[in-house]
Amino acid sequence: MYYKEAKAYRRDEVSVFAITRCVYDEDIKEELLEIKKLSVRILEKQKGFIGVKQYICEEMNEMVSIIEWETKEDHEKSMESPDWDTVNPTWIALTKGAKITFEVNLFEPH
Repeated sequence: MYYKEAKAYRRDEVSVFAITRCVYDEDIKEELLEIKKLSVRILEKQKGFIGVKQYICEEMNEMVSIIEWETKEDHEKSMESPDWDTVNPTWIALTKGAKITFEVNLFEPH
């Protein structure tokens, strides 16, 4: 689990959460853990990133990440960042190879 202190973040504003769910084949677990570590390093550099909590259910080969952002716009801009160019080919190959299923949902509390 990784959580950083947000700089100049006003707590009177409501955070936005990107919730990712990944179900994976057992034979790629180690590769997936490595790509997740690299992804967290990329997240750390993004404007508006507050923190991430990651959960693994080994019995079901499932990983869930809850990524907290200052705003929806920060999340959206991050997803378009060229910083992801180093890891996107691996994510795409794993998805196309049917080794993982991956979904992202945005949660905006009101």
